[in-house]
Amino acid sequence: MSIKRTVALCYIRLSLTKTRDDENSPDRQKANCLEYCTFRGWIPEFYEDRDGHKSGTKESNRPGWMALKTRVGDPDVVAVVANDLSRFHRKGFRMGQLIEMCKEGGLELVKAADKKSIDVNDITATMWVMMESLFNEYYAEDISRKQKDSVRYRRANGIVVGRVPFGTVRPRRDGKSSYLEPSPDGVWLLPDGNEVEGRPDDCPVEGATWRGYFEAAEQTMRLFALGLHGARIIAERLNLEGYRFRDVDGKPRLFDRECVRSITANWPEYGGAVLGKKAIGRSAKTITPDTVVLNPDRAVIDIALCRQVGQVRMERSRSREQRKPDTGARANSFIFPLSQITFCTHCDQIAEAQGDMSLRSHFIGYEGARVPRYRHSERRHKCAARNRSVKAEILEREFARLVSALAVKPDVSPEITEVLAQTHPQQLSEDRRAEILSEMALCKQRIQNAEKLFLMARLDEATLKRHIDDNERQIATLQAEMSEEAQLRQMIEMTASMLSEMGNRWQESSNEDKQAFAQTLFSELVFNLDTHQITGFALKPWAERFLQIRAAQDGAVSCLEGFEPPTSCSVGKRSIH
Repeated sequence: MSIKRTVALCYIRLSLTKTRDDENSPDRQKANCLEYCTFRGWIPEFYEDRDGHKSGTKESNRPGWMALKTRVGDPDVVAVVANDLSRFHRKGFRMGQLIEMCKEGGLELVKAADKKSIDVNDITATMWVMMESLFNEYYAEDISRKQKDSVRYRRANGIVVGRVPFGTVRPRRDGKSSYLEPSPDGVWLLPDGNEVEGRPDDCPVEGATWRGYFEAAEQTMRLFALGLHGARIIAERLNLEGYRFRDVDGKPRLFDRECVRSITANWPEYGGAVLGKKAIGRSAKTITPDTVVLNPDRAVIDIALCRQVGQVRMERSRSREQRKPDTGARANSFIFPLSQITFCTHCDQIAEAQGDMSLRSHFIGYEGARVPRYRHSERRHKCAARNRSVKAEILEREFARLVSALAVKPDVSPEITEVLAQTHPQQLSEDRRAEILSEMALCKQRIQNAEKLFLMARLDEATLKRHIDDNERQIATLQAEMSEEAQLRQMIEMTASMLSEMGNRWQESSNEDKQAFAQTLFSELVFNLDTHQITGFALKPWAERFLQIRAAQDGAVSCLEGFEPPTSCSVGKRSIH
């Protein structure tokens, strides 16, 4: 039964906003697309990149467009719609790729503003499209050249370009951006413990205490310049004194060590200097009071204090230790087998409840003064766990228990082979094989899209890992379905062999062998810092078939005593009772 084509993929993109009318552009684009789809009787499916400026010269910085591309090949899609061609791309070769995609899928390419559908199979129509695309590309390049020249000019005149340091503003006078000035904004601490944003002249209630953002930046610089405390202790002191930090969304929040770092790294800007590189990419060893010339006339904080902060940063910066040849490991470093793949149970529960996997925090190894320990990768991470770390021997002993529980007894192997023979189909129809290949290609495309979004900082590392793991599992499952029985049997036997061997010789193995085993077979572990128990785990996609076969086997529950077996063919995290 054929699927009726009724879905139109509508794309909305916001260009550089210069005037208030530009802010209405996405709504106007959407209205035009909706009107055309209604006229044609199509179901619009909108993909939008309207969160700030999204350049049409690139693809990877536009998550909405990347999501739309994954739908182009679906059988229910009839057209790709945008307000005009420049919304799709401002690169000629990318428009050529889009035309080819539409040709292959038999889709219409629509300019909603002109109420025009372009026949991509007509050479004359596509020629005019490519000519228009070249003009759009020239326009983008010309604007880019002019803006870069403007940035160079403003920086040469001591004007900070881009995001300003915390506690400062860059007012516009006579239509132009002026030099940095102290911010008049801050927070009022109310007697009832609440806090509201405001300005010093607008006291909300009697008895409220004022804490300005600029004063918070100054106090941070003073405490850091003393050289007595680290960023974490400074942040705690600022919070006790009632100061608040302002995040990128303009909302007040408590200080942490990263807030202190961002303020102190901008000491040249507070001192009136304008450097071309962002503070996050600067080296404290090279950006020093001896190499940076401060400007007292443009400074917002005393330049003597700024120089002292730069001096302390330089003295505290440490060179990287000598690494082993051809490796990234430090010489004589302690190896933590379960680092990077172990997650906190409390963080995991919060992430699942809020649907935000970036809230998860994996463990890293820490060579303490007495014993090696595992702890959150982010020291500023806050969760409900009472304990902040765990001894390495405790976590690794619990992992060894899990491995022993998963290991297959020799007398169970024939039963697993029998289950495999019963559950694995010998032949696939051509339609099913083509469907599997299509699904595998879609999963690979999703992985590539996620990696591009991660490189453009549009995706955090935890979400990237989740996307990759989910799609790799799906690919492995599909490959297993297409595999011959002998290949699948070999994969399952290898998984069983690895578990059995490591279960028998865990205590005698080196940390290098333990790490290789854990990271080869397991995607993740979930560990409770308070109860010292592993509460969940996930095998690598290629090994998931092993658990599925065991779940289908009679007596599998007894073999995995204490573990909840999978209830279907879906793969993923397994929880421990």
